[in-house]
Amino acid sequence: MSNWNTFFGPVTAGKTSLKSLDEWFSKNRINYSKVIILTDSNVYQLCMSIFFGELNNIGETSVIEVEAGEESKSLEILSELQLAMLDNGADRNSLLISLGGGVVSDIGGLLSSTFMRGIDHLIIPTTLLAMVDASIGGKNGINIKGFKNLLGTFSSSIGVYIYPDFINTQANGDIISGFAEMIKHGMLSGSSLWNECLELRSMSDVKKLIIKAIGVKIDIVQKDHFEKNGERVFLNLGHTIAHAIEYIQGHKVSHGNAVAAGLFIESEIAFDKGLLDKRDLKKLQALIDKWWSRLKLANDDLLEGMFGDKKKSSNSKDYHFSLWLGPGKGARLEKVSEKEIKKAQERYDKD
Repeated sequence: MSNWNTFFGPVTAGKTSLKSLDEWFSKNRINYSKVIILTDSNVYQLCMSIFFGELNNIGETSVIEVEAGEESKSLEILSELQLAMLDNGADRNSLLISLGGGVVSDIGGLLSSTFMRGIDHLIIPTTLLAMVDASIGGKNGINIKGFKNLLGTFSSSIGVYIYPDFINTQANGDIISGFAEMIKHGMLSGSSLWNECLELRSMSDVKKLIIKAIGVKIDIVQKDHFEKNGERVFLNLGHTIAHAIEYIQGHKVSHGNAVAAGLFIESEIAFDKGLLDKRDLKKLQALIDKWWSRLKLANDDLLEGMFGDKKKSSNSKDYHFSLWLGPGKGARLEKVSEKEIKKAQERYDKD
């Protein structure tokens, strides 16, 4: 089992992580008037019995369930959840547990940081994407008018407990979706994680890489928790384009698929700017094509989808991108023109 003490709370990952959580409850359950579990309709069916099967000391709980999917990240749902907390008897001494994927941890983080000005929050990610990315770092957010995470906070949890076997409940396509974030971490680290991503033959082996991927994300966030000195912004690799794709396709494409396309297109931009070696460009793009089919973007205007992006420059013709420099070389924040974006998208569409 691996443990990290971070600015955004302790992180525990491994096969015995839920047993560690149960030990924590044996000592701390008495401190909470109420324990409320936030989950979604899919996780409730697939993971709840596993979760409770490992926890003998959690005591009485209430469960609040949202519909699975990005549509739940809205102001309307957040308002409903605030009322549901009250209906379930929550007060300032209550504990909220987010049990689910990235959508649940995003909503749960914002809910816990705003309900009665903040209550304790535990995060139990159940998807690969949430384990290696969404649950790590203390960010949360909901979408406004289709634009990703425009309303959110930085908030620390009192613990993130990562039980890798939860991904056994996921469909293969959903695991592949999470793999996109793992690739991003490998690109930035340049460590063995990058080579292992390149060499991965089956998603059945991806669990072996989870601990390394978590470590990469934590190392970056620890250097720049509030995105003040530029380190954390590198984690936006692929995401400027990805969020635009999600917007223009009405969030019907998975986040991981959008990120994979974003990494492909943004690497073309980095190459055109002379920042990325052609060999590294081709390795990345071959890896993406190995696991994902190309999205049909030819008639989609990515610029429309980037209009509300948080990374947009004050100059309406330029956008801030985190562009990859190569394995282990990190990234660089660059202004990118509309012309450069369209050129890179055309290559993605035609190749």
